[in-house]
Amino acid sequence: MIIEAIGYLLAGSFAGILAGTFGVGGGIIIVPVLVLIFGLIGFDNHYIVHLAIGTSLASIFFTGISSTRSHFLKGGINFQAFYPVAFGISIGSIVGVLIANNLSADVLKYIIGIFALFIAAQMHLVKENDKTFRPSKGLSFAVGSGVGSISTILGIGGGSFTVPFFRYSGLDMKICVGTGAACGIPIALFGSLTFAILGLENSDLPNYSIGYIYLPALIGISASSIFTASIGATIAHSISDKMLSMLFSLMMITISMYMLFAS
Repeated sequence: MIIEAIGYLLAGSFAGILAGTFGVGGGIIIVPVLVLIFGLIGFDNHYIVHLAIGTSLASIFFTGISSTRSHFLKGGINFQAFYPVAFGISIGSIVGVLIANNLSADVLKYIIGIFALFIAAQMHLVKENDKTFRPSKGLSFAVGSGVGSISTILGIGGGSFTVPFFRYSGLDMKICVGTGAACGIPIALFGSLTFAILGLENSDLPNYSIGYIYLPALIGISASSIFTASIGATIAHSISDKMLSMLFSLMMITISMYMLFAS
């Protein structure tokens, strides 16, 4: 039980730093850690991934609020860019959960791995002061819908996709990170609620679960990530845009390698 709690706290701490620094939800760490812990506890393999994803999304909601607040206080959110993407995310998040059971996890991991590597490369092909691309509200909504769908399927906050999109839109990197962090809130809210509702039909879930959300893990991860998210936001606003872009690309390469080669 102690080792289990330590695992939740450590996962939450790293997730919070990632959320604050790069505008991502931290699910790329939380999901595999929860799958490992749930397996060690002896949870049924038939629902273990769904439980990990649903719990990850629920924790990202709290992490996202903390991270977004820190960036907002530093003037790091562009609400004009945020609103149309967030509206699309709200719809896409629900759709993503509904179709999750019909997708091959292995194929999806390869697609995301390749796309993450593409994003890492593209981040350096966009000029730092490029202000020429202005997405329409329709395009922003469509992008948000896609991001919401795929993020809820993977249990991540979506910053891996929204930050590059905002960057292509000509926003400064620090604004991209802050706005991307804000986008993680509707992804987590609508995604986790849908996972919770769908999981209510499963009578084999462990005690202290609300659908596909395991409360002990949610509490442990959220408790630590809320505090470390502000640390990440401070890091993001204390380094140059160039360094932040390089670190973001390194993170995307790491995600890509995990998706492509991790078992």
